Amino acid sequence: MNRALRLATALSLCILFLGAEAPRAAAPFARVYLALRGCTSCSHCRTAIRQMTRSGSKGGETRLTTDAVEVRYAKPAPIPLRDVIGRLAENRLHDLTLVDVLFEAEGVVARTSSGATFTLRGTDQSFPLRLDPSLATTRPGAPVRLTALVEGWRGNGKLTLVARGITGARTT
Repeated sequence: MNRALRLATALSLCILFLGAEAPRAAAPFARVYLALRGCTSCSHCRTAIRQMTRSGSKGGETRLTTDAVEVRYAKPAPIPLRDVIGRLAENRLHDLTLVDVLFEAEGVVARTSSGATFTLRGTDQSFPLRLDPSLATTRPGAPVRLTALVEGWRGNGKLTLVARGITGARTT
C-alpha cells in the first residue's frame, strides 16, 4: 500500500510540474546515424569514437550509444556527410566496424529524367536520390523530411541516398 501511495504521489507531481503531457523536442534540421559493431564500451574506444565523429562533423552535436553514433545538426547548413562517415569508416580501433549509415534531413526532392535529387533546405547541397515509386511525395518542390540509407561510402564513389521514408516537413 505504501509503495502504491508513493507511486501515485510521484505521478501526480510529474503531471503537476510537467503538465498533462511533456512537450516533445523539435526534430533537428538533420541527423546522421552511424551504426557500429564492436567495442563501444571501454572509455578509450568511446573517447576515440567521439573525437573522430566531432572532427568530421563541423559543428554537429555528437551522441554515442552502445551501438551507434548520432550526429545532430540543429540549423540548416551544409552537412559534411562524407567526412562524418569517413572518420569512422577508416578508424584504426582494434574492434570497431561501421555497419550502416542513415541520414535524415529537411529539404526538397526533385525528379528529373536522369533520376531524383534531394536538396537540403536552406543550402545548395544536394545528393543523388534513389526513390521507390511507392514512396509518395508531396507536390513537386514542397518541403519534406527524408529518411534514407546512405550508399557509396565504402568506396570513393559518389554518395547516394536511398529513400526509406518521406514525410511533410515542419513549417518554420
